[in-house]
Amino acid sequence: MQGPRAKGTCISAKVSLSIAVILTTTAAPFCFQQPAFGQKKQKLEKSYREWLERDVAYIITKDEKDAFLRLATNEARDKFIEDFWEIRNPNPGSPSNSYKDEIYQRIAFADTRFGIGSGVEGWRTDRGRTYITLGPPQQKQVFRNSANLYPIEIWFYSSPNPALPPFFYVMFYQREGSGDYRFYSPYMDGPDKLATGVEAINSRAAALKMVLESAGPEVAHVALTLLPDEPVDESTGIASLESDVLLNSIKNLANLPTNRDEILRRRTLRESVSSRLLLEGRNLDIVTFPARDSRGLTRLDYALRLHNPKDLSMAAESDGRYTYAVEVRVVVLGKDNQAIFTQEKKLTDSLTKARFETAKDKVFGYEGTLPLPPGKYHLDFQFTDWTKKAAYHTAREVEIPTPPKDAVLVPSVLPFSSAENADPRLAEVMPFTVGRVQFTPLSDKNPTFGPGTNLQVMYQIWAPARDPRQNLGKKLEVQYAFGRPAAPGSTKVIKEEIGMDQFDPAGSLVTGKKLPLDESSGNYILTVSANNQETKQSAFGTLNFKILDAPPAPEPWDVVEPGILQDAEKGIFDQQRGLCYWSLGQLDEARAWFRRALQLDHFNEIARARLVDAYYAKKDYAAVVSLYADAGVTDHTDSETLLRIATSLEKNGRTPQAISVLEKAVASRPEEGPLYLALAQYYGELGSTQKAAELTQKAKSLAGAARN
Repeated sequence: MQGPRAKGTCISAKVSLSIAVILTTTAAPFCFQQPAFGQKKQKLEKSYREWLERDVAYIITKDEKDAFLRLATNEARDKFIEDFWEIRNPNPGSPSNSYKDEIYQRIAFADTRFGIGSGVEGWRTDRGRTYITLGPPQQKQVFRNSANLYPIEIWFYSSPNPALPPFFYVMFYQREGSGDYRFYSPYMDGPDKLATGVEAINSRAAALKMVLESAGPEVAHVALTLLPDEPVDESTGIASLESDVLLNSIKNLANLPTNRDEILRRRTLRESVSSRLLLEGRNLDIVTFPARDSRGLTRLDYALRLHNPKDLSMAAESDGRYTYAVEVRVVVLGKDNQAIFTQEKKLTDSLTKARFETAKDKVFGYEGTLPLPPGKYHLDFQFTDWTKKAAYHTAREVEIPTPPKDAVLVPSVLPFSSAENADPRLAEVMPFTVGRVQFTPLSDKNPTFGPGTNLQVMYQIWAPARDPRQNLGKKLEVQYAFGRPAAPGSTKVIKEEIGMDQFDPAGSLVTGKKLPLDESSGNYILTVSANNQETKQSAFGTLNFKILDAPPAPEPWDVVEPGILQDAEKGIFDQQRGLCYWSLGQLDEARAWFRRALQLDHFNEIARARLVDAYYAKKDYAAVVSLYADAGVTDHTDSETLLRIATSLEKNGRTPQAISVLEKAVASRPEEGPLYLALAQYYGELGSTQKAAELTQKAKSLAGAARN
């Protein structure tokens, strides 16, 4: 059940029904009605009260709840409820809403399964609350009749929501062996609340031993922490507060900044839009190309192209100009379709009449790049035309090959229409730019040509990193063979040699060929082979294309990913590369990239959290303190990271500094009880018993309010 821990990234494309994971662009405006001056909250009819207090109790944000209570008419309430569900609809504009249906199914399941013996409706129980909020667990362990233990249930979750850790447990237990199953807190409850033996009373160490003997080491670990990667002290049975931060987040999931801001962002984005259509794979072509830069770093360049020039909506303005507004969203998913990171870019532009006349007969395209290290990925693309209120969605499976250690590799063959020298400042980050040359890819990876035209292809050859001087005098034989698969003897072969001293120090070489197409109509395959005559090793790449007597495809009009240089300079690409390595389990590589990202931008909370996670899991508290000294924290640093930093400071003899970190934190998040408990612990260590008691009472009162 245990797995590596990694904090959430931007929003997952996997259709998960936890709030914010399933969010797609809203299909309806979601505007809060402001009350008239002096207007009081209206008394709700039963159906509306049940909707607010039961149906959406765990998924509605505080802002939404306040707005609903301010509404004065049932008509406004009905519209609010309609918009509430539509903004969470995985398929906006569709008459069906799988998210809404799933929530009501979860409520029904909770009432059926968790109400028995609890004394309340199942949806009100802690298990019901968790089930409705997070959905069914990936794994569940039940201990009903274990010796010396009260009944226990342990649920394991994997990536249910980007605001939560990607791997965690939730434990429930029957207090003193009867009644409902309640949330178990390793800090507030402790192993002694799980054990029935007299010797476990007031002895967490003895109780932990009972848990270990009766249920095994994994349950004993969960009794001390709900986070698989958190180090624990099994000799004392003392737990940290990090599990309480997790439980607090689960109970308040809808109002966590990641989820709340996503609701607000999508409402604001579409406040003037009344409808939207999501089309699967229509009107959208995708070309991908794995590339390697001068440092030897791999990436994936991609181009999204509409089919026809008229597919892009252009709005005519009163001043004679034409405008468009589009959004491109790419979600990168790894093993088991777990989201790694999301790129989301918005483009708006205003064209003069002259520019419009030039562009109107070209297909619109968008070129972007993804900093992917070698591995297999699932890419989820969505292109939204805001003027047309339509979006096109499709997906691709891609693999970035591992550069060879003692051979050559041709990862892909790219057909292109034109090439030009790249801007030297952008050569390392611009899509479809290799060897300081920027290429314009054709709209289709398997293109169609007319008879008598030319096929232009570009490709990279990857080889081991080496000083180019070591390749002087060495040759690669390159062979181009193309023909019709169904016509034996139709293959044409062109051979040439390339000097291996053209490889850059990282081991990459870019080259290409223009091939005249004098053949008859039909389907063709081009195979590009690179043969090392010295080592007798070879590699090849292929390209499918057609020759048809048909009008040529429209020329592309490509726009390059906006802000690409700024993203590189701020460490966004380094962070995303680190997230990929983390997903692949290559944690040392991931740490190096997170460190670089945080050095470039001390406000990069994802990189900070991952680095703290990595060092803390190894009990390298000095490294956490060093990281804090270098990059500090911000008001947006998550509570779990703050607790780990404070703990590391305390373990390095800097308790006053740990208190300072947490004091600043509670000032901006006064409802987070675990932070008060941590402060109480540190004040107690310094001898401030009265202050510690006040903070402990504050934490208990907050816990009681959350439970009720």
